[in-house]
Amino acid sequence: MSQMMRTVLLSLLSLLLCLIMSSCWDRKEINDLALVTGVAIDKKDDKLIEVSVQIFIPQGSTQGDQAVGEASGGTGTTFVQSAHGENIADALSQLQQKFSRKIFWGHAEVFIFGEAKVKQGVKEDLDFLMRDSEPRERAFVFVSKGKAKKILEYHSILERNTSEVLREMANNKTSITSSLAHLSEMLEDDSKTALLPWVVPLPPPNQENPTQSIGYINGTAILHNGKLVGVADNRVTRGILWIINEMDNAIVTIQPEGASGTVSVKLLRNRSSMKPRFHNGQWEMTIHVSCKNQLLQNTSDINLTQSSESLQKIEDQLERNIEERISLAVTKAKNSYKADIFNFAGAFHRAYPRVWKQNQKDWDAIFPEIKVIVKAKAEILRPGMFNTQESK
Repeated sequence: MSQMMRTVLLSLLSLLLCLIMSSCWDRKEINDLALVTGVAIDKKDDKLIEVSVQIFIPQGSTQGDQAVGEASGGTGTTFVQSAHGENIADALSQLQQKFSRKIFWGHAEVFIFGEAKVKQGVKEDLDFLMRDSEPRERAFVFVSKGKAKKILEYHSILERNTSEVLREMANNKTSITSSLAHLSEMLEDDSKTALLPWVVPLPPPNQENPTQSIGYINGTAILHNGKLVGVADNRVTRGILWIINEMDNAIVTIQPEGASGTVSVKLLRNRSSMKPRFHNGQWEMTIHVSCKNQLLQNTSDINLTQSSESLQKIEDQLERNIEERISLAVTKAKNSYKADIFNFAGAFHRAYPRVWKQNQKDWDAIFPEIKVIVKAKAEILRPGMFNTQESK
């Protein structure tokens, strides 16, 4: 046998051995798994927590029938099952006993913490979720008004389940969004403060079926040192988004001074930045906002296409509107939440590392005393063919 032939045979033999030995020793068939689409974590009492999972029901599966006696909620494609324990790991072990299939977290799209649980603290829960290999670090995190389990139990009308509803709302980026990984990073930042979307239930469209509702994002939950310290409404949330450079999707409506009607613009591009300054013992932060907008609708009696002066006045008023939103958010953070929700601490740490090290332990007392200056620049592009009411 020639050397070339032996080489070919050895190569084929090696390939065959690789194919035989390449099977995954720890692979699990999908038919052996109970797929979790959403997770709710609530406070049971002072010692116990309650973990609820929204389970996907495959077509033709009898898994849903198995637990129907104890489960609650559901949309026909999912059901919700709960168990309690001293921590998530303990509750999960209790929960597993209620299923014939292994609970698999890898497809979970959302994690919802109940209001009472967040007031108690979430650091220990987050520690488990980040250590365990199954929960997805990119899954979205929310805080619910009342019990988080109720949000999972609602029936969705447009989506397959309420987890998908919340996921799509987060993807739209109309409010604060956060993943498990981002939440962990925020709680470890210099400010020790995190921002999470605040979920409240919508009134059911059909009063005869109160479960036919969904949870929707209506503000921002403020966490400091892992505990809930306040909830910002939508107006304050807008100011927060401007400051932290996450204002991606917005329509702003203003009423021109001295005119009837309103003008609405759509945000096209935005850039926000922080410039810290420490001088003679005074902490100062300047927030710069620059945005470009498209004129969306003009119902006022001002013709913006014929007068550059009129357009400039609208831009000036839009800038004042942005500055007012930001100033409101700063005031709330200082006086109501008493937490550095913008991570000013990180900006000062990078700019003045030695000064920061000397004052780090006193930051909670320093933050309310920071002088904040806001400078907004707004530009309206392509006014187009919008006319006044009189010319229509």
